[in-house]
Amino acid sequence: MLGGIALAFLLAFFSLVQSVRVSATGYEIDRLSNEHSSLDARRQELVADLNRLGRAPAIRKQAIDLGLDQLAEPLVVPAR
Repeated sequence: MLGGIALAFLLAFFSLVQSVRVSATGYEIDRLSNEHSSLDARRQELVADLNRLGRAPAIRKQAIDLGLDQLAEPLVVPAR
Protein backbone atom coordinates (compact mmCIF):
# COMPACT_ATOMS: atom_id res chain seq x y z
CA MET A 1 0.00 0.00 0.00
CA LEU A 2 2.79 2.38 0.96
CA GLY A 3 4.65 1.49 -2.23
CA GLY A 4 1.55 2.35 -4.28
CA ILE A 5 1.28 5.75 -2.60
CA ALA A 6 4.98 6.41 -3.22
CA LEU A 7 4.60 5.36 -6.88
CA ALA A 8 1.54 7.61 -7.31
CA PHE A 9 3.46 10.50 -5.73
CA LEU A 10 6.45 9.92 -8.03
CA LEU A 11 4.21 9.81 -11.11
CA ALA A 12 2.42 12.99 -10.04
CA PHE A 13 5.75 14.70 -9.34
CA PHE A 14 7.12 13.59 -12.74
CA SER A 15 4.00 14.97 -14.44
CA LEU A 16 4.38 18.27 -12.58
CA VAL A 17 8.05 18.54 -13.58
CA GLN A 18 7.17 17.92 -17.23
CA SER A 19 4.41 20.55 -17.12
CA VAL A 20 6.76 23.12 -15.63
CA ARG A 21 9.41 22.30 -18.23
CA VAL A 22 6.91 22.70 -21.09
CA SER A 23 5.66 25.97 -19.62
CA ALA A 24 9.20 27.32 -19.18
CA THR A 25 10.02 26.33 -22.76
CA GLY A 26 6.92 28.18 -23.97
CA TYR A 27 7.94 31.31 -22.11
CA GLU A 28 11.48 31.05 -23.53
CA ILE A 29 10.10 30.71 -27.06
CA ASP A 30 7.92 33.78 -26.55
CA ARG A 31 10.86 35.76 -25.15
CA LEU A 32 13.13 34.79 -28.03
CA SER A 33 10.40 35.60 -30.54
CA ASN A 34 9.96 39.07 -29.04
CA GLU A 35 13.72 39.61 -29.01
CA HIS A 36 13.91 38.53 -32.65
CA SER A 37 11.17 40.99 -33.57
CA SER A 38 12.90 43.86 -31.78
CA LEU A 39 16.27 43.01 -33.36
CA ASP A 40 14.67 42.84 -36.80
CA ALA A 41 13.05 46.24 -36.27
CA ARG A 42 16.41 47.66 -35.14
CA ARG A 43 18.10 46.18 -38.22
CA GLN A 44 15.53 47.78 -40.52
CA GLU A 45 16.04 51.09 -38.71
CA LEU A 46 19.81 50.87 -39.16
CA VAL A 47 19.48 50.00 -42.84
CA ALA A 48 17.24 53.02 -43.32
CA ASP A 49 19.79 55.22 -41.49
CA LEU A 50 22.62 53.88 -43.64
CA ASN A 51 20.67 54.56 -46.81
CA ARG A 52 19.85 58.07 -45.66
CA LEU A 53 23.30 58.94 -44.34
CA GLY A 54 25.19 57.37 -47.20
CA ARG A 55 24.17 60.06 -49.65
CA ALA A 56 26.49 62.99 -50.42
CA PRO A 57 24.34 65.81 -48.94
CA ALA A 58 24.12 64.03 -45.59
CA ILE A 59 27.87 63.45 -45.54
CA ARG A 60 28.54 67.07 -46.47
CA LYS A 61 26.21 68.27 -43.67
CA GLN A 62 27.94 66.05 -41.12
CA ALA A 63 31.34 67.37 -42.20
CA ILE A 64 30.18 71.00 -41.90
CA ASP A 65 28.66 70.23 -38.50
CA LEU A 66 32.05 68.89 -37.39
CA GLY A 67 33.73 72.12 -38.44
CA LEU A 68 35.23 70.90 -41.68
CA ASP A 69 35.12 73.07 -44.77
CA GLN A 70 35.71 72.59 -48.46
CA LEU A 71 39.26 72.76 -49.67
CA ALA A 72 40.46 76.06 -51.13
CA GLU A 73 41.86 76.31 -54.60
CA PRO A 74 45.16 74.47 -54.85
CA LEU A 75 48.30 76.50 -54.49
CA VAL A 76 50.52 75.95 -57.50
CA VAL A 77 54.22 76.56 -56.90
CA PRO A 78 56.13 77.15 -60.13
CA ALA A 79 59.18 75.04 -60.73
CA ARG A 80 62.60 76.81 -60.75
